[in-house]
Amino acid sequence: MNEIIPASLSATIASQPMLIRVWIMVVVSVNLVAILFILTRQSGKLKIRPESMAVVVSFFVAGLFMSWLYGRIGYVRLLGLPHLIFWTPVYIWLLLKFRRGEFKTPFKQYVMVYLVIAGISLVIDAVDVVRYAMGT
Repeated sequence: MNEIIPASLSATIASQPMLIRVWIMVVVSVNLVAILFILTRQSGKLKIRPESMAVVVSFFVAGLFMSWLYGRIGYVRLLGLPHLIFWTPVYIWLLLKFRRGEFKTPFKQYVMVYLVIAGISLVIDAVDVVRYAMGT
């Protein structure tokens, strides 16, 4: 049986059930909203917020790695690995800073949403990667 595999990860995602596409849109949106917080005013000067840069950079690097991986092995559970590699350090760093009370509103609210959505995504990805490694 010759199964037709879409040429890109985006095309494959577009062919997924609506619930999966909506979840992916939520995850993408939450990560991209970090762009709105890249510049911050500290002591009257505009500065780059490293936390927002970390979210955006880890999001794009994971996406590039996922696309590369998709081109090598297709749409398999192992595609969660780039999230685990690139998002987990950022997630832990933001969680620690959040728990220390280092953020002010409105960035604090954004970080809360990010931690929930990215946390759920990381759990799903961890389960998928383990299942892939176990052959299920």
